[in-house]
Amino acid sequence: MTTIKDIAEYTGVSATTVSNVIHGRRNRVSEETVARIQKAIEELGYVPNLFARSLVSSSSRVIALINFVPTVAEAAFSDEAFQMGFLSTMESSLKKSGYYLMFRRVENVDELKEFLQNWNLDGIFVTGACDEEFVDELKAVTTPVIYIDSYARDGVFEVGHDDYEGGRLATSYLISKGHRRIVFASTALRDGRYMEHRYQGYLDALAEAGIEADPGLAYELGLDPDSCRKTAESIAALNDVTAVLSTTDIMAAGLMAAFKDMGMSLPEDYSFVGFDDSPLSHMITPRLTTVRQDMRDKARTASELMLRLLGAGQDDKGDANAPDKPGRTVLPVELVIRDSVTDRR
Repeated sequence: MTTIKDIAEYTGVSATTVSNVIHGRRNRVSEETVARIQKAIEELGYVPNLFARSLVSSSSRVIALINFVPTVAEAAFSDEAFQMGFLSTMESSLKKSGYYLMFRRVENVDELKEFLQNWNLDGIFVTGACDEEFVDELKAVTTPVIYIDSYARDGVFEVGHDDYEGGRLATSYLISKGHRRIVFASTALRDGRYMEHRYQGYLDALAEAGIEADPGLAYELGLDPDSCRKTAESIAALNDVTAVLSTTDIMAAGLMAAFKDMGMSLPEDYSFVGFDDSPLSHMITPRLTTVRQDMRDKARTASELMLRLLGAGQDDKGDANAPDKPGRTVLPVELVIRDSVTDRR
């Protein structure tokens, strides 16, 4: 079995230098030396012993992504294909600095406690509808914790998109095209997280245009075909609705399919705006106008923040790259205009 000493002898550098490169501490190692060591690792077939490494350094090089799903057991962070872009980008970003990404779903605080007790983690990402008890439990953790789109509370590190602006942008665009009776369709209206912020953006855009919000146009529904069908039938019964803002592209696709099955013409009878800009938005007919959130950018931003918190991103200036204080990093969204909105002006 190849050892660090073998690599050091093979490359003509010290074992300490080899160890620093393997562990991602490369700030004082030249690019040429790093490349030589990496080549030797490949040629000699070196495989790091993570267990032994963690015993010596108290570092496992493992960072967990915990998805908190307290109420819907069958739900999962990776249900939607575009979320996989987030996971793969985060894994690649962390891998470059010698870290491993672990994904785990937990359904309650007791399960979280058991998970934390059984794994020696260097850092934790959290996504999901975190309640006070869940956040309090993570407050006691000494390793860095970063929340993703959780709107957890003040005093924590968080990365997310501008959900309020997304809801406002989408609604304002529909209004600019002459739509005044606009349905807001979401899995939850008062989730305390991104859906609620998108809903508030919708309400404020209506107010800015002098349109009185109708609570009867706000629908909560699931992503399954039956739920979309029932909701589409309810919307059709209103007669005066001309547009639907859906908080996910998948839901928009489900509602559009239901309307088509009912003999409706899209976007002539109903215009649609989705949210996410998932691959699905390019595939359905008409192609979906949607609010784009760059999941890969979010993954890179969160990963870079984690590495700074861990000290892996520091250079010769010491902690110059370390973040100043906890807070929410807000990433921009943009409206991608395609074919699903008709002009009613």
